[in-house]
Amino acid sequence: MASDPLPPDYYGSVNVTDWGLMVDYAPVVYFRPRDLDELASTLAFLIADPVNHGRIRILGGQHSCSDIFKSDIVIDLGGIPLEFTVDGNQVVASAWMHAHDFLFRAAQHGLSLTALGGTDAQTLAGLISTNTAGATIHASVYELVDWIEYLVPSGGRLDLRRVTRDEPAFQALICSLGCMGFLTRVGFTLVPQRFYQAGFTLEDNSNVLGNLQNTCDTHDFWRIEWLPRNDEKCLMWSAKAVAEAPVDGDYPADQMEALLKHYIKQEELKNHNGGFLDDALEAVYQGMIPNYQPLAGKGPMRLMIPCDRLAPLRCAMAEWSFNPADLARVQDVCRTYFNAKKWPNLAVEIECTRTDSYLMSPWNWPGLPYIIKFNFQYLTLYLDDTEKAAIVTHLNGLWDELNKAGIPFKAHWGKINFLTPHDVATRYQWEAFKPYVHPAFVNPYLSSRFGD
Repeated sequence: MASDPLPPDYYGSVNVTDWGLMVDYAPVVYFRPRDLDELASTLAFLIADPVNHGRIRILGGQHSCSDIFKSDIVIDLGGIPLEFTVDGNQVVASAWMHAHDFLFRAAQHGLSLTALGGTDAQTLAGLISTNTAGATIHASVYELVDWIEYLVPSGGRLDLRRVTRDEPAFQALICSLGCMGFLTRVGFTLVPQRFYQAGFTLEDNSNVLGNLQNTCDTHDFWRIEWLPRNDEKCLMWSAKAVAEAPVDGDYPADQMEALLKHYIKQEELKNHNGGFLDDALEAVYQGMIPNYQPLAGKGPMRLMIPCDRLAPLRCAMAEWSFNPADLARVQDVCRTYFNAKKWPNLAVEIECTRTDSYLMSPWNWPGLPYIIKFNFQYLTLYLDDTEKAAIVTHLNGLWDELNKAGIPFKAHWGKINFLTPHDVATRYQWEAFKPYVHPAFVNPYLSSRFGD
């Protein structure tokens, strides 16, 4: 790096990895500023010459299992003090605050969001930048966001901008992919604390997927686990709003999930199946079905909806969205491909999500009220690099088969995908988003998808 003012101790052998253990790298610079002034001054220097200084990525909760957060320069915000202020139901929070911390603090004032994704490990900025969505058509994670502040490069300096939800730039900031600038604060108008009865039950696939609208109308939140080689039964998680529940209510321990983790570990140690199903593991799944005991909890939204926070299973994931009218075709392609090329060692999650209008959003499907999402999951805890690479190859093959079948779909940017510049230009609102992009924040992952 040329004319670099950073102290020598900013350079080191710090390894950065994701929650799913798929991405592991050592950046050239790992910068952990102590306050916003130190961050702003360093950012101003780096963005002045991104070609010579390198591209910048700012870490969130590291819940993405793609290279979207991989770069030569990495900024870790964990050392900067957090802001959280409340005035009635108006709340302002630091964008690098984790969702679980934000929801806990809000709950102390009897307040809440209306939706969240499956886990609360992300930061608010991470949620916003990748547009993490909840398993519901009734609410959005971002519908209570009033404004977002961010530091944006402008004429060799950094300007602080506040964008409200009625401004055009708001459509770019949600799912901004970390390439518009540094998100500093988020303003919300929260709702009173919400409570849910939630849990897991074994259901008939046809009852759940046979009438998606009825399933969505019946449940406030829901998703199923499409069990490997099983078209009859599914494990369904669902949540329904209730008037009241214990403020600290939670789920009991999921013994079945812990048991599955144990069996997958034994199979990996013995047979080295990587992220894939074998006959012995299939027998475990089939044996669990008649013995499954429903699991239920009742409590506040912050504990009931992100139920994956308790999961002992760390996995790689691809998260692709489809037109609900194509559900049967998508399952046919998946079934045929997996039968020929092996099934993942974990069930495929299927859920519905409300559509939106954000420019780079995988849930932006004009004319549709909601999409159906497939989350392809592979347990990664016991795998070496070669076995993890085989997961990526496996998903690439499925991606190609879906394209060959002519089924339109979009991909969550923070999960495994194989987007090309042509895909981005035709499946997303790239031309409208392009003017908001700053080159200092475009790492190789993004540049390979944006193209020239």
